[in-house]
Amino acid sequence: MTYVLGIDKGTTATKTVVLRAETGEALATARRQTPVFHRHPDWHEEDMDLTFAAVAETIREAIAKAGIAPSEIAAIGVSGHMGGLWTLDAVGQPLGRAVAWPDARAAGLLAEWHADGRDEAMFEVCGNAPIPGLPLVLLSWLKSHEPERYAKISTVFCAKDYINFRLTGVIATDESDLSFFPCDIRKRCVSPELLALAGVPEIAHCLAPVLATGELVGRITAEAAALTGLAIGTPVVTGAGDAVAAAIGVGALAPGQAVTVIGTSFMNNLTIDAPLLEPRNVGFLFLMPGGRWQRLMSNTGGGSLCLDWALSAFGRVEFAADDPTIFARIEAEARKLPPVPDGLIVHPYFGTSGMTAPRHDPTARGSVFGLDMATSPISLIRSVMEGVAFSMVDCYAALSAPVTDIRLTGGGARSRLWCEICAAVMNRPLLLPEVEETGALGVAMLAAVHAGFHPDLATAALRMVRIADTVTPDPVWAARYAAAYPLFRALGRDLIPLWKHRAALLAPRLTQGTP
Repeated sequence: MTYVLGIDKGTTATKTVVLRAETGEALATARRQTPVFHRHPDWHEEDMDLTFAAVAETIREAIAKAGIAPSEIAAIGVSGHMGGLWTLDAVGQPLGRAVAWPDARAAGLLAEWHADGRDEAMFEVCGNAPIPGLPLVLLSWLKSHEPERYAKISTVFCAKDYINFRLTGVIATDESDLSFFPCDIRKRCVSPELLALAGVPEIAHCLAPVLATGELVGRITAEAAALTGLAIGTPVVTGAGDAVAAAIGVGALAPGQAVTVIGTSFMNNLTIDAPLLEPRNVGFLFLMPGGRWQRLMSNTGGGSLCLDWALSAFGRVEFAADDPTIFARIEAEARKLPPVPDGLIVHPYFGTSGMTAPRHDPTARGSVFGLDMATSPISLIRSVMEGVAFSMVDCYAALSAPVTDIRLTGGGARSRLWCEICAAVMNRPLLLPEVEETGALGVAMLAAVHAGFHPDLATAALRMVRIADTVTPDPVWAARYAAAYPLFRALGRDLIPLWKHRAALLAPRLTQGTP
């Protein structure tokens, strides 16, 4: 048994990767879109059975592509998007659809918490600026709006925990996903104080048991084996929440090492050796293996999500979002344009969470400044890439801890142009890991350590993580972006009251929806 399986259950897609346990070499990858339902504006739900069915399909396909026997897989790790609300009833069945983290149904409730200071009180305990898709926020909303469903909850855990449950029959979570639950971030344990602040103290008995990240959850059951093609009894470790899994998968384990993920969200994550809550009331703070923490200055409002919008909004068939050559074809046109084409500035807050760093403002939304007759779809696409990169500067500049190196990954990092834009905007070299599916690699590393291929995670990183390239900043681009960045900042500051005005206009819509 010389292989490990890494499963990354993402917001928009699920990926399963078969890797060599000793070297981290990826043999095969399979992908499926995550089935999503939008019953009301700003709602984002998943049918748990359909989600697991998609996961099972990727497992079967990846094993077949790799040409290995299921019995050769030594262990399995699962990553999943953090937050949201995944609940089971007393007999272990899904209690309605899962609510994923981009869901904004509880935005009105979160506004109330901000008004009475509860969000700041919560931040002091957990280090996470509440977003509408935070489990505690959603539980509180459910208690008020769907009390009958709330009363039937027997288990609350996260996306990857549900996949682990379907694979092993065991209910559990891990430290990384606990971070986004009612977590005392300093003591690294469940916080009754946070449950009380959210008005849901009685839910404490429904929280899944918390294991160390990478600890054994259970083994593949006969039912799971029939659905996935895996061998009965294969060990399954906890895996980790996606942000932590990505940091592990690029080897950002030591204090000062950072990873920027251009995914659906745009995450700028720094590994630290002590809890860091500055700047206050913004960003997130997660538990890392080895007694460390991860400070996230994350633009949950949009990373590649913003680019998807630009492509969709203009309906350009030649740039279809599912085209595997999309980035290469965009680059061919976008490279012909100068930085900040025609003075176009984009604020990348297109998602329902608004801005979560470097300020916390759930009312923030995307904006496009400088439109005129010279604006073309391709110039807008380049400006979206630049806007995301400008938010990277915002996020790292707000941290009071040293950053020794930054690794760049995620789907958006497939674009060499986007990587070069980020390097020039930051005006520093950026490291590009060899493996694209870093979340899957990260949890596969946890599985490889559990299976005994490596004595510890640091050794696994040395053997399984490789840096493929370094992107150095173009000095001409860097100068142009340095001149444009103050405009990006000033516009964002001036839009704050206008974002709030917009949110007030939409308040009736946000509070009306019923299931």
